[in-house]
Amino acid sequence: MSDALTVPVVHLLKAGVLYQSDTPLVWEQILTQQAAIGDYLSVIGLDVVIDRVEGYAYVRQQDSEARDDGVTVPRLVTRHRLSFPVSLMLVLLRGRLADSDADSADPRLVLTRDDLVEMVRGFLPPRSNEAQLVDQIDAHIKKLVDLKALRQTKQTGAYEVRRHIKALVDAQALNDFNDLLATYRSTVSATAKDDA
Repeated sequence: MSDALTVPVVHLLKAGVLYQSDTPLVWEQILTQQAAIGDYLSVIGLDVVIDRVEGYAYVRQQDSEARDDGVTVPRLVTRHRLSFPVSLMLVLLRGRLADSDADSADPRLVLTRDDLVEMVRGFLPPRSNEAQLVDQIDAHIKKLVDLKALRQTKQTGAYEVRRHIKALVDAQALNDFNDLLATYRSTVSATAKDDA
């Protein structure tokens, strides 16, 4: 690998998702060396995904059926199995991001911890202990920060919704999950009525 590829490839492999705003010099190297980076990573079964409009890049595992040589390459990129509440929060955040893009000129969507708690509270089964519910939601928020879907801002208790969430939850997945949520919500409210 040439020296020109070393820095951008290492950053892509380590970062998970690399944002233009976080590392502008590396971003420029990625754009300049995009074809060479793609060729290099394809040898180890990875594709580089670059969204110039949103300003982020990441690597993903190649689909084994998409390879020309038909070789199945062992999985290098870790898959994360997400719990229902974390998946729910991802979808809700994706919806909020879409609403923000439609209503606001600001490309950043910043939500407070209280906003996040209120956003998801109605979808989780009711609990007699409110503090326990909030602690559980805090754990889900931490998981989303670990997955880089949320980034804590300098303001205490505020989180920026990261733009690559659009790649994680596309429009079709958003629609499918909204249908599932409607079913789930009706089941939870029916269960709550039966328990009352």
